[in-house]
Amino acid sequence: MIQWQNIKIQIRTTVLFPSISLALKKGESIGILGPNSSGKSVLAKALAGMLPIIGENGSEPYKAVYVSFQSDFQLKHNARGYRQLRWNWTDPEFIPTVKEEFDQVKNQPQLQKLIHQFNFENHLNQFVISLSNGEQRKFELIKALATSPDLLIIDNAFNGLDKTSRNLLNEMLNQLIANGHSLVLTGLKPADFPDRIKRFIFIDSNKNCFELSREMLPENEQTKTRSTGEMPYWKKSETIELISLKNLHLKIAGKTILKDINWIVNAGESWILSGENGSGKTSLLNMIFADNPKAYQCDIRLFGKQKGSGESIWDIKNRIGFVSPEMHQYQPGKQRVNDVICSGFFISEGLYKKPTSFQRNLAARWLNLIGLKQMNETTFETLSASAQRMVLVVRSLVNNPPLVILDEPFQGLDPENIQRMKMLLNTIAENTNCAMIFVSHFEGEIPEAFNLELKLNNGEIEFIGKRK
Repeated sequence: MIQWQNIKIQIRTTVLFPSISLALKKGESIGILGPNSSGKSVLAKALAGMLPIIGENGSEPYKAVYVSFQSDFQLKHNARGYRQLRWNWTDPEFIPTVKEEFDQVKNQPQLQKLIHQFNFENHLNQFVISLSNGEQRKFELIKALATSPDLLIIDNAFNGLDKTSRNLLNEMLNQLIANGHSLVLTGLKPADFPDRIKRFIFIDSNKNCFELSREMLPENEQTKTRSTGEMPYWKKSETIELISLKNLHLKIAGKTILKDINWIVNAGESWILSGENGSGKTSLLNMIFADNPKAYQCDIRLFGKQKGSGESIWDIKNRIGFVSPEMHQYQPGKQRVNDVICSGFFISEGLYKKPTSFQRNLAARWLNLIGLKQMNETTFETLSASAQRMVLVVRSLVNNPPLVILDEPFQGLDPENIQRMKMLLNTIAENTNCAMIFVSHFEGEIPEAFNLELKLNNGEIEFIGKRK
Protein backbone atom coordinates (compact mmCIF):
# COMPACT_ATOMS: atom_id res chain seq x y z
CA MET A 1 0.00 0.00 0.00
CA ILE A 2 2.72 2.48 1.02
CA GLN A 3 6.24 2.32 -0.39
CA TRP A 4 8.46 5.30 0.38
CA GLN A 5 12.17 5.39 -0.37
CA ASN A 6 14.22 8.36 0.89
CA ILE A 7 11.19 10.61 0.93
CA LYS A 8 11.60 14.30 1.84
CA ILE A 9 8.72 16.16 3.49
CA GLN A 10 8.94 19.84 2.72
CA ILE A 11 6.64 22.88 2.80
CA ARG A 12 7.86 25.65 0.53
CA THR A 13 11.50 26.09 1.57
CA THR A 14 11.16 24.45 4.99
CA VAL A 15 12.37 20.85 5.14
CA LEU A 16 10.36 19.02 7.81
CA PHE A 17 11.93 15.58 7.21
CA PRO A 18 15.13 15.27 5.16
CA SER A 19 14.80 11.55 4.41
CA ILE A 20 12.47 8.77 5.46
CA SER A 21 11.81 5.30 4.04
CA LEU A 22 8.68 3.37 4.95
CA ALA A 23 6.83 0.31 3.69
CA LEU A 24 3.33 -0.55 4.90
CA LYS A 25 1.25 -3.36 3.43
CA LYS A 26 -2.53 -3.42 3.49
CA GLY A 27 -3.63 -4.93 6.79
CA GLU A 28 -0.49 -3.78 8.63
CA SER A 29 -0.48 -1.14 11.38
CA ILE A 30 2.25 1.01 12.77
CA GLY A 31 2.82 3.43 15.65
CA ILE A 32 4.73 6.71 15.44
CA LEU A 33 6.43 7.53 18.72
CA GLY A 34 8.64 10.38 19.85
CA PRO A 35 8.98 13.41 22.14
CA ASN A 36 7.22 16.72 21.62
CA SER A 37 8.20 18.62 18.45
CA SER A 38 9.89 15.58 16.92
CA GLY A 39 7.54 15.59 13.91
CA LYS A 40 5.01 12.84 14.65
CA SER A 41 2.01 14.84 13.40
CA VAL A 42 3.94 15.98 10.33
CA LEU A 43 4.67 12.40 9.32
CA ALA A 44 1.07 11.36 10.02
CA LYS A 45 -0.29 14.20 7.85
CA ALA A 46 2.10 13.27 5.03
CA LEU A 47 0.84 9.67 5.15
CA ALA A 48 -2.71 11.05 4.97
CA GLY A 49 -1.81 13.02 1.83
CA MET A 50 -2.16 16.35 3.61
CA LEU A 51 1.47 17.40 3.13
CA PRO A 52 3.56 17.19 -0.05
CA ILE A 53 6.31 14.60 -0.30
CA ILE A 54 9.36 14.57 -2.59
CA GLY A 55 11.17 11.45 -3.69
CA GLU A 56 10.57 7.88 -4.78
CA ASN A 57 6.95 7.10 -3.96
CA GLY A 58 5.87 3.67 -5.10
CA SER A 59 2.63 3.68 -3.12
CA GLU A 60 -0.63 2.38 -4.54
CA PRO A 61 -3.69 4.67 -4.34
CA TYR A 62 -5.36 4.38 -0.93
CA LYS A 63 -8.12 6.13 1.00
CA ALA A 64 -6.83 7.66 4.23
CA VAL A 65 -8.81 9.36 6.99
CA TYR A 66 -6.92 11.57 9.42
CA VAL A 67 -8.29 12.31 12.91
CA SER A 68 -6.49 15.33 14.30
CA PHE A 69 -5.21 16.05 17.79
CA GLN A 70 -7.16 19.32 17.55
CA SER A 71 -10.76 19.69 16.45
CA ASP A 72 -11.61 22.28 13.82
CA PHE A 73 -15.28 23.15 14.11
CA GLN A 74 -17.06 24.62 11.11
CA LEU A 75 -20.60 25.94 10.93
CA LYS A 76 -23.02 25.21 8.12
CA HIS A 77 -22.52 27.03 4.79
CA ASN A 78 -18.74 27.09 5.46
CA ALA A 79 -19.12 29.77 8.14
CA ARG A 80 -16.50 29.85 10.89
CA GLY A 81 -17.39 29.39 14.55
CA TYR A 82 -16.04 31.25 17.56
CA ARG A 83 -15.28 29.77 20.97
CA GLN A 84 -18.18 31.24 22.98
CA LEU A 85 -20.71 30.22 20.32
CA ARG A 86 -21.45 26.95 22.12
CA TRP A 87 -23.08 29.08 24.86
CA ASN A 88 -24.48 31.86 22.67
CA TRP A 89 -25.98 30.12 19.63
CA THR A 90 -29.23 31.64 18.36
CA ASP A 91 -29.70 30.42 14.79
CA PRO A 92 -29.86 26.63 14.28
CA GLU A 93 -29.74 27.20 10.51
CA PHE A 94 -25.99 27.68 10.87
CA ILE A 95 -25.25 25.13 13.58
CA PRO A 96 -25.39 21.40 12.75
CA THR A 97 -26.60 18.77 15.17
CA VAL A 98 -24.73 15.54 15.76
CA LYS A 99 -27.44 13.65 13.86
CA GLU A 100 -27.17 15.98 10.85
CA GLU A 101 -23.44 15.37 10.70
CA PHE A 102 -23.89 11.60 11.07
CA ASP A 103 -26.55 11.55 8.33
CA GLN A 104 -23.82 12.44 5.83
CA VAL A 105 -21.96 9.18 6.56
CA LYS A 106 -22.67 6.65 3.80
CA ASN A 107 -22.09 3.48 5.79
CA GLN A 108 -25.04 3.81 8.15
CA PRO A 109 -25.02 0.21 9.52
CA GLN A 110 -21.40 0.62 10.62
CA LEU A 111 -22.19 4.10 11.96
CA GLN A 112 -25.10 2.87 14.09
CA LYS A 113 -22.93 0.10 15.52
CA LEU A 114 -20.25 2.63 16.50
CA ILE A 115 -22.79 5.03 18.02
CA HIS A 116 -23.96 2.20 20.25
CA GLN A 117 -20.42 1.06 21.12
CA PHE A 118 -19.42 4.58 22.13
CA ASN A 119 -22.70 5.05 24.06
CA PHE A 120 -23.40 8.15 21.97
CA GLU A 121 -27.18 7.78 21.41
CA ASN A 122 -28.02 10.51 23.93
CA HIS A 123 -26.01 13.09 21.97
CA LEU A 124 -27.71 12.75 18.58
CA ASN A 125 -29.95 15.80 18.98
CA GLN A 126 -27.24 18.01 20.48
CA PHE A 127 -25.58 20.74 18.47
CA VAL A 128 -22.04 19.67 17.64
CA ILE A 129 -20.63 22.84 19.15
CA SER A 130 -22.26 22.03 22.51
CA LEU A 131 -20.26 18.79 22.92
CA SER A 132 -17.54 18.76 25.53
CA ASN A 133 -13.93 18.30 24.44
CA GLY A 134 -14.01 14.57 25.16
CA GLU A 135 -17.43 14.13 23.53
CA GLN A 136 -16.24 15.94 20.42
CA ARG A 137 -13.24 13.59 20.28
CA LYS A 138 -15.57 10.57 20.37
CA PHE A 139 -17.75 12.19 17.69
CA GLU A 140 -14.78 12.58 15.33
CA LEU A 141 -13.59 9.02 15.95
CA ILE A 142 -17.05 7.60 15.22
CA LYS A 143 -17.22 9.48 11.92
CA ALA A 144 -13.73 8.36 10.94
CA LEU A 145 -14.27 4.70 11.82
CA ALA A 146 -17.62 4.63 10.01
CA THR A 147 -16.03 5.44 6.64
CA SER A 148 -14.03 2.17 6.68
CA PRO A 149 -10.88 3.78 5.18
CA ASP A 150 -7.96 1.84 3.73
CA LEU A 151 -5.79 3.64 6.26
CA LEU A 152 -7.05 5.21 9.49
CA ILE A 153 -4.61 7.74 10.96
CA ILE A 154 -5.23 8.99 14.50
CA ASP A 155 -3.03 11.69 16.00
CA ASN A 156 -2.77 11.14 19.79
CA ALA A 157 -5.79 8.85 19.88
CA PHE A 158 -6.47 8.95 23.63
CA ASN A 159 -6.16 12.68 24.27
CA GLY A 160 -9.29 14.17 25.80
CA LEU A 161 -10.85 10.80 26.66
CA ASP A 162 -11.67 9.57 30.15
CA LYS A 163 -10.44 6.18 31.38
CA THR A 164 -13.59 4.30 30.38
CA SER A 165 -13.50 5.74 26.87
CA ARG A 166 -9.77 5.07 26.54
CA ASN A 167 -10.31 1.41 27.45
CA LEU A 168 -13.18 1.17 24.97
CA LEU A 169 -11.16 2.75 22.18
CA ASN A 170 -8.19 0.51 22.96
CA GLU A 171 -10.39 -2.58 22.58
CA MET A 172 -11.91 -1.28 19.35
CA LEU A 173 -8.53 -0.47 17.80
CA ASN A 174 -7.19 -3.89 18.76
CA GLN A 175 -10.24 -5.46 17.12
CA LEU A 176 -9.79 -3.39 13.95
CA ILE A 177 -6.17 -4.51 13.68
CA ALA A 178 -7.15 -8.13 14.33
CA ASN A 179 -9.70 -7.84 11.48
CA GLY A 180 -7.03 -6.69 9.03
CA HIS A 181 -7.53 -2.90 9.06
CA SER A 182 -4.50 -0.67 8.58
CA LEU A 183 -3.93 1.93 11.28
CA VAL A 184 -1.30 4.58 11.91
CA LEU A 185 -1.33 6.01 15.43
CA THR A 186 0.87 8.68 16.98
CA GLY A 187 1.73 8.85 20.66
CA LEU A 188 4.18 9.89 23.33
CA LYS A 189 4.66 6.63 25.21
CA PRO A 190 4.12 2.89 24.60
CA ALA A 191 0.89 2.98 26.65
CA ASP A 192 -0.62 5.27 23.97
CA PHE A 193 -0.81 2.32 21.55
CA PRO A 194 -3.00 -0.82 21.50
CA ASP A 195 -1.22 -4.08 22.30
CA ARG A 196 -1.64 -5.34 18.73
CA ILE A 197 0.62 -2.61 17.37
CA LYS A 198 4.03 -4.29 17.33
CA ARG A 199 5.85 -2.12 14.80
CA PHE A 200 6.95 1.45 15.47
CA ILE A 201 8.76 4.38 13.96
CA PHE A 202 10.61 6.21 16.71
CA ILE A 203 11.53 9.82 15.88
CA ASP A 204 14.13 11.51 18.04
CA SER A 205 14.39 15.24 18.70
CA ASN A 206 16.66 15.65 15.64
CA LYS A 207 14.05 14.02 13.36
CA ASN A 208 16.08 10.86 12.90
CA CYS A 209 13.74 7.91 12.30
CA PHE A 210 14.30 4.38 13.60
CA GLU A 211 12.04 1.39 13.00
CA LEU A 212 11.64 -0.56 16.24
CA SER A 213 9.61 -3.38 17.70
CA ARG A 214 7.55 -2.77 20.83
CA GLU A 215 10.19 -4.57 22.91
CA MET A 216 12.87 -2.16 21.66
CA LEU A 217 11.01 1.05 22.52
CA PRO A 218 12.82 3.38 24.96
CA GLU A 219 11.44 3.45 28.47
CA ASN A 220 9.76 6.63 29.69
CA GLU A 221 12.08 7.56 32.51
CA GLN A 222 10.99 10.12 35.08
CA THR A 223 13.02 13.11 34.02
CA LYS A 224 14.23 15.75 36.43
CA THR A 225 13.78 19.24 35.08
CA ARG A 226 15.13 22.47 36.45
CA SER A 227 13.67 25.93 36.17
CA THR A 228 15.34 28.09 33.54
CA GLY A 229 14.60 31.31 35.38
CA GLU A 230 13.00 32.94 38.41
CA MET A 231 9.22 33.25 38.51
CA PRO A 232 8.14 36.87 37.99
CA TYR A 233 6.56 38.78 40.88
CA TRP A 234 2.99 37.67 41.58
CA LYS A 235 0.51 40.19 42.98
CA LYS A 236 -1.34 38.88 46.03
CA SER A 237 -5.12 38.56 45.83
CA GLU A 238 -6.90 40.81 48.31
CA THR A 239 -10.12 38.77 48.14
CA ILE A 240 -10.36 35.58 50.18
CA GLU A 241 -13.52 34.00 48.74
CA LEU A 242 -13.07 33.84 44.97
CA ILE A 243 -15.93 31.54 43.94
CA SER A 244 -19.20 30.76 45.71
CA LEU A 245 -21.81 28.63 43.93
CA LYS A 246 -25.13 27.91 45.64
CA ASN A 247 -27.54 25.30 44.26
CA LEU A 248 -26.29 26.00 40.74
CA HIS A 249 -28.52 24.46 38.10
CA LEU A 250 -28.01 24.50 34.33
CA LYS A 251 -30.37 23.17 31.68
CA ILE A 252 -29.74 23.48 27.93
CA ALA A 253 -32.38 22.56 25.33
CA GLY A 254 -34.35 20.71 27.98
CA LYS A 255 -31.36 18.64 29.13
CA THR A 256 -30.02 19.02 32.67
CA ILE A 257 -26.28 19.69 32.50
CA LEU A 258 -25.59 20.69 36.11
CA LYS A 259 -27.72 20.14 39.21
CA ASP A 260 -27.44 21.42 42.79
CA ILE A 261 -23.77 22.44 42.63
CA ASN A 262 -22.55 24.03 45.87
CA TRP A 263 -18.88 24.95 45.85
CA ILE A 264 -16.60 27.53 47.47
CA VAL A 265 -13.07 28.23 46.27
CA ASN A 266 -10.85 30.42 48.44
CA ALA A 267 -7.59 32.18 47.67
CA GLY A 268 -4.58 29.87 47.78
CA GLU A 269 -6.57 26.67 47.21
CA SER A 270 -5.64 24.23 44.45
CA TRP A 271 -8.55 22.11 43.18
CA ILE A 272 -8.86 19.14 40.86
CA LEU A 273 -12.14 19.14 38.92
CA SER A 274 -12.74 15.54 37.87
CA GLY A 275 -15.40 13.40 36.19
CA GLU A 276 -15.92 11.43 32.99
CA ASN A 277 -16.50 12.99 29.56
CA GLY A 278 -19.86 14.76 29.57
CA SER A 279 -20.11 14.97 33.37
CA GLY A 280 -20.41 18.79 33.24
CA LYS A 281 -16.85 19.95 33.96
CA THR A 282 -16.50 22.29 30.98
CA SER A 283 -20.02 23.66 31.49
CA LEU A 284 -19.24 24.45 35.12
CA LEU A 285 -15.98 26.20 34.24
CA ASN A 286 -17.65 28.33 31.59
CA MET A 287 -20.34 29.41 34.07
CA ILE A 288 -17.50 30.75 36.21
CA PHE A 289 -15.51 32.27 33.35
CA ALA A 290 -18.56 34.26 32.14
CA ASP A 291 -18.81 32.64 28.71
CA ASN A 292 -22.29 31.25 29.37
CA PRO A 293 -24.98 33.98 29.75
CA LYS A 294 -27.14 31.55 31.77
CA ALA A 295 -24.74 32.17 34.64
CA TYR A 296 -26.58 35.42 35.37
CA GLN A 297 -29.67 33.40 36.28
CA CYS A 298 -27.77 31.51 39.00
CA ASP A 299 -26.57 32.25 42.52
CA ILE A 300 -22.88 32.83 41.76
CA ARG A 301 -20.53 35.08 43.70
CA LEU A 302 -17.15 35.85 42.16
CA PHE A 303 -14.41 37.74 43.99
CA GLY A 304 -16.86 38.72 46.74
CA LYS A 305 -19.55 40.13 44.43
CA GLN A 306 -22.83 38.68 43.24
CA LYS A 307 -22.64 37.90 39.54
CA GLY A 308 -24.83 40.37 37.66
CA SER A 309 -24.58 43.11 40.28
CA GLY A 310 -23.01 45.62 37.91
CA GLU A 311 -19.67 44.15 36.86
CA SER A 312 -18.97 43.52 33.19
CA ILE A 313 -17.87 40.23 31.64
CA TRP A 314 -14.43 41.79 31.18
CA ASP A 315 -14.21 42.71 34.87
CA ILE A 316 -14.57 38.99 35.61
CA LYS A 317 -12.30 37.72 32.84
CA ASN A 318 -9.57 40.19 33.82
CA ARG A 319 -9.22 38.34 37.13
CA ILE A 320 -9.21 34.81 35.74
CA GLY A 321 -6.44 33.08 33.82
CA PHE A 322 -8.01 30.49 31.53
CA VAL A 323 -6.79 27.81 29.14
CA SER A 324 -8.75 24.98 27.51
CA PRO A 325 -8.69 22.76 24.40
CA GLU A 326 -11.47 24.91 22.92
CA MET A 327 -9.46 28.10 23.44
CA HIS A 328 -6.52 26.44 21.70
CA GLN A 329 -8.60 25.98 18.54
CA TYR A 330 -9.36 29.68 18.13
CA GLN A 331 -5.96 31.27 18.61
CA PRO A 332 -4.79 33.42 15.65
CA GLY A 333 -1.96 31.35 14.20
CA LYS A 334 -0.31 34.19 12.28
CA GLN A 335 0.69 36.10 15.40
CA ARG A 336 4.03 35.72 17.13
CA VAL A 337 4.37 33.74 20.33
CA ASN A 338 5.13 36.91 22.29
CA ASP A 339 1.92 38.45 20.90
CA VAL A 340 -0.14 35.44 21.97
CA ILE A 341 1.22 35.63 25.53
CA CYS A 342 0.74 39.40 25.68
CA SER A 343 -2.92 38.96 24.67
CA GLY A 344 -3.34 37.62 28.23
CA PHE A 345 -2.87 41.18 29.53
CA PHE A 346 -5.89 42.31 27.51
CA ILE A 347 -8.11 39.20 27.90
CA SER A 348 -8.39 38.85 24.14
CA GLU A 349 -7.92 35.79 21.94
CA GLY A 350 -5.41 37.49 19.72
CA LEU A 351 -3.41 40.67 20.27
CA TYR A 352 -5.18 43.83 19.09
CA LYS A 353 -3.60 46.42 21.38
CA LYS A 354 0.03 47.46 21.55
CA PRO A 355 1.76 46.05 24.65
CA THR A 356 4.26 48.08 26.62
CA SER A 357 7.92 47.11 26.55
CA PHE A 358 7.49 45.95 30.15
CA GLN A 359 4.68 43.59 29.11
CA ARG A 360 6.76 42.30 26.18
CA ASN A 361 9.68 41.58 28.47
CA LEU A 362 7.46 39.94 31.07
CA ALA A 363 5.97 37.64 28.43
CA ALA A 364 9.49 36.65 27.38
CA ARG A 365 10.43 35.92 31.01
CA TRP A 366 7.47 33.57 31.40
CA LEU A 367 8.42 31.84 28.17
CA ASN A 368 11.96 31.37 29.43
CA LEU A 369 10.58 29.83 32.62
CA ILE A 370 9.14 26.89 30.64
CA GLY A 371 12.22 26.44 28.45
CA LEU A 372 10.82 28.00 25.25
CA LYS A 373 12.77 31.27 25.22
CA GLN A 374 14.01 30.65 21.67
CA MET A 375 10.42 30.67 20.37
CA ASN A 376 9.60 34.22 21.52
CA GLU A 377 9.53 35.67 17.98
CA THR A 378 8.28 32.49 16.27
CA THR A 379 4.90 32.46 14.56
CA PHE A 380 2.40 30.61 16.76
CA GLU A 381 1.06 28.35 13.98
CA THR A 382 4.54 26.99 13.21
CA LEU A 383 4.92 25.56 16.73
CA SER A 384 4.00 21.99 17.51
CA ALA A 385 0.62 21.53 19.20
CA SER A 386 2.42 20.72 22.46
CA ALA A 387 4.50 23.92 22.41
CA GLN A 388 1.35 25.91 21.58
CA ARG A 389 -0.38 24.43 24.63
CA MET A 390 2.55 25.40 26.88
CA VAL A 391 2.46 28.94 25.48
CA LEU A 392 -1.26 29.17 26.28
CA VAL A 393 -0.62 28.05 29.86
CA VAL A 394 1.82 30.92 30.44
CA ARG A 395 -0.62 33.26 28.67
CA SER A 396 -3.12 32.38 31.41
CA LEU A 397 -0.55 33.31 34.09
CA VAL A 398 1.05 36.44 32.69
CA ASN A 399 -1.49 38.87 34.20
CA ASN A 400 -1.10 37.57 37.80
CA PRO A 401 -4.79 36.61 38.07
CA PRO A 402 -6.12 35.63 41.52
CA LEU A 403 -7.83 32.61 39.91
CA VAL A 404 -6.46 30.30 37.19
CA ILE A 405 -8.62 27.72 35.40
CA LEU A 406 -6.64 25.00 33.59
CA ASP A 407 -8.90 22.73 31.55
CA GLU A 408 -6.75 19.80 30.33
CA PRO A 409 -3.69 22.05 29.98
CA PHE A 410 -1.21 19.20 29.45
CA GLN A 411 -2.92 17.49 26.51
CA GLY A 412 -0.27 16.24 24.12
CA LEU A 413 2.74 16.98 26.34
CA ASP A 414 5.50 14.41 26.73
CA PRO A 415 6.67 13.34 30.23
CA GLU A 416 9.51 15.86 30.33
CA ASN A 417 7.29 18.82 29.49
CA ILE A 418 4.54 17.61 31.84
CA GLN A 419 7.13 17.53 34.63
CA ARG A 420 8.29 21.04 33.72
CA MET A 421 4.74 22.43 33.75
CA LYS A 422 3.84 20.61 36.99
CA MET A 423 6.88 22.18 38.62
CA LEU A 424 5.70 25.62 37.50
CA LEU A 425 2.19 25.14 38.92
CA ASN A 426 3.57 23.70 42.16
CA THR A 427 5.79 26.79 42.49
CA ILE A 428 2.79 29.09 42.04
CA ALA A 429 0.78 27.10 44.59
CA GLU A 430 3.58 27.23 47.15
CA ASN A 431 4.59 30.88 46.72
CA THR A 432 1.37 32.77 45.97
CA ASN A 433 -2.23 32.82 47.14
CA CYS A 434 -3.47 32.26 43.59
CA ALA A 435 -6.34 29.73 43.49
CA MET A 436 -6.17 27.14 40.72
CA ILE A 437 -8.65 24.68 39.21
CA PHE A 438 -7.12 21.85 37.19
CA VAL A 439 -8.85 19.32 34.90
CA SER A 440 -7.23 16.13 33.63
CA HIS A 441 -8.18 12.53 32.86
CA PHE A 442 -4.65 11.33 33.69
CA GLU A 443 -3.56 10.96 37.31
CA GLY A 444 0.12 11.39 36.36
CA GLU A 445 -0.55 14.93 35.09
CA ILE A 446 -1.86 16.26 38.41
CA PRO A 447 0.62 18.53 40.26
CA GLU A 448 1.38 17.42 43.81
CA ALA A 449 0.18 20.71 45.34
CA PHE A 450 -3.42 20.10 44.20
CA ASN A 451 -4.94 18.54 47.31
CA LEU A 452 -8.67 19.34 46.94
CA GLU A 453 -11.13 17.71 44.56
CA LEU A 454 -14.61 18.25 43.18
CA LYS A 455 -15.83 15.21 41.26
CA LEU A 456 -18.88 15.39 39.00
CA ASN A 457 -21.07 12.53 37.85
CA ASN A 458 -23.83 13.29 35.32
CA GLY A 459 -23.86 16.94 36.35
CA GLU A 460 -24.07 16.31 40.11
CA ILE A 461 -21.43 16.34 42.83
CA GLU A 462 -20.18 12.83 43.58
CA PHE A 463 -17.35 13.93 45.88
CA ILE A 464 -16.02 17.18 47.32
CA GLY A 465 -13.20 17.62 49.79
CA LYS A 466 -9.58 16.59 50.43
CA ARG A 467 -8.13 14.27 47.82
CA LYS A 468 -7.87 10.67 48.88
